[in-house]
Amino acid sequence: MPIANADSEERPQEDETLFEGVTQIVGPGIQRDLQTEVVLSFVANLLLYVVLIIYFAVTFYYITCKIVPYEFIDEKFHVGQTIDYIGGHWRSWNPKITTPPGLYLLGLLNYKWCHFFTSWSTLTILRLVNLFGGIVVLPLTVLRPLFLFNAIGFWPMTLMSFPLLVTFYYLYYTDLWSTVFILQSLTCVLTLPFGLNGSVWASSILAGISCLFRQTNIVWTGFVMVVAIERRAVIQKQFNTHNFNNYLKFFIHAIDEFRTLVLPYAVNFFAFFLYLVWNRSITLGDKSNHFAGFHLVQLFYCYLFIAFFSIPLWFSSSFLKIYKNRLLQNPFRYVLEILGIMLVIRFFTKVHPFILADNRHLAFYLFKRFLGNPNKMVKYLMMSPLYHFVTYCYFETFRPSEMVFETVAPIPIKEPIDLPIQLTHISWTALLVCTFITIVPSPLFEPRYYILPYMFWRLFLTCNAEPLWGEVVLVPQGHPPVTVSSTKRLALEFFWFMLINFFTFYIFKNRPIVWKDEPFLQRIIW
Repeated sequence: MPIANADSEERPQEDETLFEGVTQIVGPGIQRDLQTEVVLSFVANLLLYVVLIIYFAVTFYYITCKIVPYEFIDEKFHVGQTIDYIGGHWRSWNPKITTPPGLYLLGLLNYKWCHFFTSWSTLTILRLVNLFGGIVVLPLTVLRPLFLFNAIGFWPMTLMSFPLLVTFYYLYYTDLWSTVFILQSLTCVLTLPFGLNGSVWASSILAGISCLFRQTNIVWTGFVMVVAIERRAVIQKQFNTHNFNNYLKFFIHAIDEFRTLVLPYAVNFFAFFLYLVWNRSITLGDKSNHFAGFHLVQLFYCYLFIAFFSIPLWFSSSFLKIYKNRLLQNPFRYVLEILGIMLVIRFFTKVHPFILADNRHLAFYLFKRFLGNPNKMVKYLMMSPLYHFVTYCYFETFRPSEMVFETVAPIPIKEPIDLPIQLTHISWTALLVCTFITIVPSPLFEPRYYILPYMFWRLFLTCNAEPLWGEVVLVPQGHPPVTVSSTKRLALEFFWFMLINFFTFYIFKNRPIVWKDEPFLQRIIW
């Protein structure tokens, strides 16, 4: 249940991307030196990239050769299927595999290329597919073009270090390339590297390829299509402050430009429809353990993870003060919201047997001790207020980054490529709907399901320049304004991610688990 925008007028609106010159006035007596922030961002990312390449290469070698030089958890299915393809057994399919064969085709290509000049094991060669995608393709081809358009919004090296994604740099899983291809599809729409029409077709092809790694990416294909239509409609139909009219303009523009903006993605939707008819389910293989439901509490799990990872972005004394004032101004509303959350916990929590049976995932411990704790004091009285707060964080942190329009004045921008990397109320609604559709039907609590909801949320969010604690001390009128910056928050976000990565690596290395039916030590991952 969204709880955003209440009392939000107390926080100054900041248009972080549309500015003239190198200085931006963000409030009375407050300015930002954008040129300095951009320069610092480029220098920091260049230096950090060198450090991260070394870090991930060293840890990859250590994990692959020293800690788990054997197939780990679901790798036995993915590696086995790829070896079948390498051997030319194209009709072979492991019924335990639930995702399409995109990863196995990439693994096959990498094996064919690598085995001529290296004596590495097949497992190492296959794991290299994800390492290469994570430390080369993701930062350089996916994130770098967006960074050039919004250097004060995010750091590519930070998103490259996102803890839920980093886990799969070392393992042969589908999640990394699923993320890379669908985000690359979005990048094509926003940066238009192949022109107006060519970029939309490239985006559609990349989105279609991403569905070969994870079927639910067909939903995110719809989100990318909404963004593509919206960025043309904003200019050609002249969006204004009347939201309902903007929706009408959006649909009219989609009809007018069906061949150039809708048809490319409609090809993917039609192909996916044929897949559903053929397979009779969205899940390949093991359908009995992967069934759809209505797991509404998944939204709170998702918001909890997003709020946790984005602490450096939203945390400030003023943010906490606004939340407190919101509660004090209308405690009755707060009580009703808490009761609503409790009802969701009570009637829309699904407990999949996998989550209770596999202690090799951090999700097992989080669910057992907190999220699914049978103690009502924990499950309801502790978690309900927490879910309320993280939901507020999710919506309120994003609110200042939403694109706003004038009532009458025409939009001065003439080309979609010149628009800021921001969502309007239409694409923001689409993001919420796509997040709902992709996670709520799943009965299984899996943190990796929140990778794309986080990434799409974070890429369109521009970091604010509020101090972490305390207020900005304004100077008397007539004096130079106070300069604020988001650089510290962006740097803190990077170090926060790496701290989490160090912690999970420590757990992975130093807390092995013995399974009687497994010949090797088991370990804990996300």
